[in-house]
This record gives sequence, C-alpha cells and structure tokens, in this order.
Amino acid sequence: MISETTFLCAGPLTGHRGRRLVLDAVETGPLPGGTITALLGANGSGKSTLLRAIAGLFPVQGPVWLGPHDLGAMRAPERAKYCAYMPQTLPPPIHIQAMETILISMQAGGTRANDHAFKTAESVLACLGISDLALRFLDELSGGQRQLVGLAQALARSPALLLLDEPLSALDLRHQFEVMRMLRRETEARNMITVIVLHDLTMALRRTDAAVMLSTGRVIARGAVEDVITPAGLSQAFGVQARIERSTQGDPVVLVDGVSDVL
Repeated sequence: MISETTFLCAGPLTGHRGRRLVLDAVETGPLPGGTITALLGANGSGKSTLLRAIAGLFPVQGPVWLGPHDLGAMRAPERAKYCAYMPQTLPPPIHIQAMETILISMQAGGTRANDHAFKTAESVLACLGISDLALRFLDELSGGQRQLVGLAQALARSPALLLLDEPLSALDLRHQFEVMRMLRRETEARNMITVIVLHDLTMALRRTDAAVMLSTGRVIARGAVEDVITPAGLSQAFGVQARIERSTQGDPVVLVDGVSDVL
C-alpha cells in the first residue's frame, strides 16, 4: 500500500530500438494513487513500449519515480516489490495449476508462500469471479480464462503500481465490463496507481481517470480522459473522423464516421 501523497512521475523517457527512436521524451505524470490512466494510440505508437519502460523491461534514458522511490535505479527483484506488470501475451498453456502460478508470482514480488499468501490468492480469484479455476491447469483453460489468471497473478502481489498491457483483449463483453469495474474498485481501495493500455476508447472514457495519447513515440495529448479523447485528438492519433456522443443513460460513446487525411 502507498500513501495518499504518492505519485508516479515517469519521464521524460527516450528509447531506441536499434537505430529507430521509439520513445521521444515521453512524460506520463504525475499520476496519483487511486487512479487509472489509459495509454492510447494507434498500432505502433509506443504504448506497450512505454509500459515496458516503466516496468523496467525496456532500456530508456530518463527517470521513473514512484513517490520517493527511483524505480529506474532498482534491480528487478526490488522493483517487483512495488510494481506488477501484466504483458499483452497470455500466460502460456503449461500443465500447472492456476493457484500455483499465482503463488509463484507472489513469491517473485517478495511474498512468502504461506497460509496468508494462499488466502490472498483465494481472495483475488474470488474478486475476479474465477474461484472455480484455482485447481485447473493452464493448458485446460481458454485464452480468456488464462488472461484472467494473468490478471490475478498481478493483483495478488498488492502492488503500488499496476501496469496492464491490453488486459481485455481475450475477454468477452461481460468479462471486459466486470474486469474494468473490478479494477476501478481495487485501484481506489488499495490506493494503487494503475496504468493500462486500451484499444477500446469508449471503455477508456467510461472507466479511466486520465489518458496519455501517443503517436509515433511522442505524446500528443495527456490529461483528464475527456480532454484527451476528442475529435481532434482521434483525428491526429488514428486518422479518423470521430465524435463523442452520449448514450440514453448519459455515458460517453466514441463513434467513427470515416477516415481523415491527417495520417
């Protein structure tokens, strides 16, 4: 758990893949505890690279501060005590029980495998509505079920900083809604800082607090999510003519009318 005054301040971060500049002085903060920030942009814009850079899995120049803690100066085991990262790839379909993978993940974050850890894992599985998967083997599960197990692995570590790369990609509509509702609840209850890569812009508008929009490795907009997801921003980032409308219940919806000539 982190204090109410803790912020994530990342950047400016600059990184290369070979000779190609993939992150160009990107800044993401300050992002306060208890909030969810969406990383948005077209394919290849740098969203996943930025998330990996914050997690310490992609080499960059620039600082990553979590309150007083310099995550960039930490070795992987120490950083894992503060930060949990869920990659875009699903947990591999190997012959190991879901519960065991969660306990292993908790050990990687510095938690000993004991009765308390087991109860924590059980609680997270229940929170995600997948208690019935606890003793199932990963190679028996669907892609969506394995994605939920991967999310359980991250949450069970009770991180101060939760980094999620497209955690909804393999889920059906109901589970997408339930996962985002659960993330909102847990982010606020634990005072976590959650940063999530999303392709669903309507979901971002409804379920996140802030957004960072990227294009070719540069930040083109950041701030409150409703100030970032705008017709002008969507035209610049995605090359589409779009508008923000309201549903009959008053929720925002992104509607795309056509392709623009910006890109």
